[in-house]
Amino acid sequence: MEEVKMMLSLKRNGLGMVTLATLAFALIAPTPASAEPVSAKEPASNQIVMTVGEMCGGCVKRITARFDSVDAVTKVVCSIEKKSVTLVPKDGVKLSPKGIWEIMESIGKTPKKMITPDGTFTSKPKR
Repeated sequence: MEEVKMMLSLKRNGLGMVTLATLAFALIAPTPASAEPVSAKEPASNQIVMTVGEMCGGCVKRITARFDSVDAVTKVVCSIEKKSVTLVPKDGVKLSPKGIWEIMESIGKTPKKMITPDGTFTSKPKR
């Protein structure tokens, strides 16, 4: 109802029908979802999703800074609530599960579970 009152108010203020139609469409049209899936349950074919123990803002900064320095990683998403880290590699790049696990260990955040295109790991991968 508020949208209708707002549109009528805009029309009385001299805005044309095209503006009203544009505004109405913007209010009614669905917003598209993000094109990049980042889910802790089912990673995209090339993503790595790790569940870690407790995580704080300092952990997020350390993890993000460390993986931002890895050329093969294009995006790092940390969730304090889900206690997870999602890594999105550059197109055409396959991240090494063992290498990622070792990086996490080096910053004191050994993964509890790691879901990769190569499988799911609960201990350090062999490769």
